[in-house]
Amino acid sequence: MLKPEKQEVVEHLKSRFQESSAVVCVEFRGVTVEQITRFRRQIQEVSGNYQVVKNTLAKRAAADTPFQPVSQFLVGPTGIVFCPGEPMDLAKVVTKFADETKGALRIKGGIVDGAAFDAKGIEKIATLPPRQEMLAQLVGSLQSPISGLVGALEGITRELVYTLQAIADKKAA
Repeated sequence: MLKPEKQEVVEHLKSRFQESSAVVCVEFRGVTVEQITRFRRQIQEVSGNYQVVKNTLAKRAAADTPFQPVSQFLVGPTGIVFCPGEPMDLAKVVTKFADETKGALRIKGGIVDGAAFDAKGIEKIATLPPRQEMLAQLVGSLQSPISGLVGALEGITRELVYTLQAIADKKAA
């Protein structure tokens, strides 16, 4: 590649990195064209994008972004999956496809919200529930002690009212 073409590729990759919330690097040795085409479609369904890049150009593009640690995964033939959407959805698609290809597509690692994860970490992210469900669980766990406190306070007030009513009934009789 000529130098201006390389610079154009680096700028394109840099914009991809800046638009993404997560990036997963995969090795694609032994994957057929049909499988990669199917993989690209599945990635696009979760608003992701798959691109095979030269490692040196990807390292240059990631240098001034939060995805700089991705350079540790850029060894050998590497495809990068960019995810501007939910990282958990992307991790589920990549992990499922890696299982389907029986190792032909192998997860090297990735960066999710600025933190580097190895292949096992990406697989664990894939098992997480969706974001909305996790937020609902958090709200439920925060709400539980508050509900208990409200119930206890209502009980004290109720007992006070019953006691006062019993005293009033006793004096009336």
